[in-house]
Amino acid sequence: MNLERGLALFHLLLASLYVIFVLVGDWAKRGSGDYGIFSSDGGTGFGIIAIVLGVGLVALALMRLGGRDRVLPGLGVEQLTIVFGLAATANLLGFIVGWLAVFPAGTGWGVVAAYFPASFIPQIGLLTLSAKEPEPGIKPLANSTRVTVSVVALVASLGVVLFPFLEWVSSGPVSLTGYDGAAGNPTSGPRLSYILLIVGLIVILAAIMRLRPKGMAEAGSNMLHSQCLFAAGLVAFLLPLATLIAIMQQDLSPSLSAGIGVWLGLAAGAILIAASLYETRQRGAMGV
Repeated sequence: MNLERGLALFHLLLASLYVIFVLVGDWAKRGSGDYGIFSSDGGTGFGIIAIVLGVGLVALALMRLGGRDRVLPGLGVEQLTIVFGLAATANLLGFIVGWLAVFPAGTGWGVVAAYFPASFIPQIGLLTLSAKEPEPGIKPLANSTRVTVSVVALVASLGVVLFPFLEWVSSGPVSLTGYDGAAGNPTSGPRLSYILLIVGLIVILAAIMRLRPKGMAEAGSNMLHSQCLFAAGLVAFLLPLATLIAIMQQDLSPSLSAGIGVWLGLAAGAILIAASLYETRQRGAMGV
């Protein structure tokens, strides 16, 4: 057994454990009840996204075992392994530190157990990519395109940072931003926006560096700026989406509704994804 096949089997094991834990384990403990992935009082929107990402991670592991490299233009098995693994980790972390705080609840064992295999999966993609030859046929990016994409990414990532300061969740007379969290308040804020803050600031820094005349070096021979931007955009898009689905499913408080910050956060994440796909297409990358 070579190293690449061993990593593929390890990927399949971790992805399978992740799916089992999120499906079988408890997500939230409220009073005397334990609630699972699809319960409106348990995993809610975060659970739905978790299982979608989990199915994708298992499929990528099977593709890896089958020797398949390319999945989508510019996004191969290894790149998508990194992207989906990061998104799965951020989604679980956002639920634990964020959504559970909206109502008094304890963390279920399933979501905690699933966090550990999810957090290891991106590292497998990085290890495999580092061992591969650089992909041939990638075109240099025109300066005008680089500047355009960098400006778009800069503006959108400012939105990722700033929009959670707007109303994120409202429940009757209580309005909360994505950063709120009052001790003793039965409706505490999401707080998952700290994840968005980190993602947004990283993209802002990268965009500013790419606006320099010489730009910025790629993350690696097989990991382009646009593929890293896709990962950031997906995280920035999925956290507001999970919040929105959770609010729509919520039974604990019928008056709960999404604020303007959630909708603008969705838009910012979608713009980052679109910019990343446009740049990847301009480079002619196929993914490995």
